[in-house]
Amino acid sequence: MPILPCCNDPEAIAQILPAINLLQTMDQRHPDVLRAEGIHPEDYHPKGIFRSAVEVIRGSFIASSIVKRHSMIETVLEKLPKEGIIASFEKTGKGVRHDFTVILSDRPRVCAALEVKGGEGISVTVTERPAWAQEFIVWRHLDGSISKQPSEGVRSIIVNRMANNLFKRGKIVDAVLFKDQLCGTPLRRCPKYERVVGNDQIAPDVFLMPREQPTPQQPSPKTHTLDSLYLPSMILNSFGVKAEERRNHVWVVEIQLILVKKKTKEVYQRRTRILHKGVVMEECDTNA
Repeated sequence: MPILPCCNDPEAIAQILPAINLLQTMDQRHPDVLRAEGIHPEDYHPKGIFRSAVEVIRGSFIASSIVKRHSMIETVLEKLPKEGIIASFEKTGKGVRHDFTVILSDRPRVCAALEVKGGEGISVTVTERPAWAQEFIVWRHLDGSISKQPSEGVRSIIVNRMANNLFKRGKIVDAVLFKDQLCGTPLRRCPKYERVVGNDQIAPDVFLMPREQPTPQQPSPKTHTLDSLYLPSMILNSFGVKAEERRNHVWVVEIQLILVKKKTKEVYQRRTRILHKGVVMEECDTNA
């Protein structure tokens, strides 16, 4: 069962591999097109023209994506002090691993750390939780690739990355927020909304994480709720999500340590479950 209700157009996905094959074989299939642009077909691969072009395009795309996602999240945070939801926020500078410090309250001073990530590559690595952070939220802004279905990307990040970081390294993240720049565009209407809304009006998907690292002494730690955290609820509020609609935007992640019998001995395994509206959308057992 897909974790998320949204999906990319299968016909569009099917065209990706032919597009790759076409670009890789332009020197053989369409040498005249290359010559018309001043490109020597015989140099296309041997002299690294194709590969270098791909790397330059990818680099510029990644750079622009980082700027866009930080700008988008900063715009969201700017609304919160004006609405009295938070006291203020600060964009962190170089040398600080998280991206925003959100001051939930001045007196007493209560702060949350917000780390902004993309959906793949090195950007999926999560830093250590700041010792002072009352809440540690990771916001993953997916940059619109259709090579995988949204549920596949979310599963990879939650089951493979976040669960592994918690289980093996004790990295506690209170909630993971997902927002895809394709949501609410003509390419993909958001099924969580009855009416058509644009991307900037679509609230992120909130994945609530366990409060503690699973251990033999505490094999099934409690998972956060919207009531045990402040910032995720306030972000949903800022997008106009009413209290009775929140369950449409919230997923619960359970990470447990289970004892299973293998041959003549018992061993621990990690079980990760993702639930939405009380229904198990994903369950995966891996070696501890």
